[in-house]
Amino acid sequence: MLVLIACNKDEGANEDSIYHSWEAKSFISLESAGYTKNTDKKIGLVFFKEGNYGLSLDVNGCGGSFKVIGTNNLEISSANCTLICCDSQFSEKLAIMLPKVRTYNIDGKTLRLNVPQWGYIELELSE
Repeated sequence: MLVLIACNKDEGANEDSIYHSWEAKSFISLESAGYTKNTDKKIGLVFFKEGNYGLSLDVNGCGGSFKVIGTNNLEISSANCTLICCDSQFSEKLAIMLPKVRTYNIDGKTLRLNVPQWGYIELELSE
C-alpha cells in the first residue's frame, strides 16, 4: 500500500501557508449530505513545496501535482491512486473534486479548497 502522508514541519513555514499536512473534515455544498465522513478515519492531504501532493484515503494512497498561481489560486492534477478495494464515498468524492478546485483560503488552522458552482472542501491543519 502506498502512503504519502508526512509531517511537513519546516522551521520557516508559517501557518498561513498551504505547504502543510491537512486532514479533510467535510464538504460544504448542496450535495454534501450524501458524502458524510467516517470520523474513525483520518483522510489526509499534504502539499509539498516541490509542487507535489499526497492524499491518504481510507484504504488507498494517492498523489499528484499542483501549482499555486498568484494569490490563492490553485491548479491540482487528478489524483493517481492505488487500486485497493473499498474507499468510502467521502474519500472517492474528495479525490474526484481536487482537480476542480480553483482557489483556496486559510483561516488560522482551517484550509478551504473552493470549487466554483459546487462549494468547498474544509480541511484542518494536522498537528
